Amino acid sequence: MEKAKKSFFTAKNIAILAVLLALVVVLQVFGLAIPMPGGTSMSFVLVPIIVGGMLLGPVAGTFLGCVFGIITIFDPLAMLLMNYAPATTIITVVLKGTLAGLVPSLLFGLVSKKNRYAASFVAAASAPIVNTGVFFIGCLCMQNAIVQSVGTGFWVFIGLIMINFAIELAVNIVLAPAIYTIDNVIEKRFSGKSKAKTKVQEEI
Repeated sequence: MEKAKKSFFTAKNIAILAVLLALVVVLQVFGLAIPMPGGTSMSFVLVPIIVGGMLLGPVAGTFLGCVFGIITIFDPLAMLLMNYAPATTIITVVLKGTLAGLVPSLLFGLVSKKNRYAASFVAAASAPIVNTGVFFIGCLCMQNAIVQSVGTGFWVFIGLIMINFAIELAVNIVLAPAIYTIDNVIEKRFSGKSKAKTKVQEEI
């Protein structure tokens, strides 16, 4: 266990995680400024979360997803729902973000054993599916709060959320080749540095 911790908290991993964490914060704050159907925001932030899970594994994916979920508490819709169902709202938004980081990283790890390119598409598609799926379950648990806060029928609201989901899924699938490329470039760059360092150490 201690060895696994040491192998994760390397200078390389911390550097990559720090950059991705900054992107998560910036993109989520930026996303909050873009109005979407149903009063939600556009989750551009899913991309660095997916990349983190692909590069560094489930621990990084889960951490980045959790940060995303915490920031989502300040989403306009979440803030409205907090007035009627605070506990359920917090659990829903944090859980959906966390699982949207964990599940894609696990799926990528499984599928990449067969085909890394296909695994990138699986990870890219699964993130919005999990993110919206958990949110949908949370919505079922607070139907009355949603109707009171948004002033419209529950299923009308769900329909708008599905439009938002369709846009996020389409964006992620379109970006999947780019995600694959980013993953490859970073992986090769750092693995190349590692090999060079090892060679120098051997010569010394």
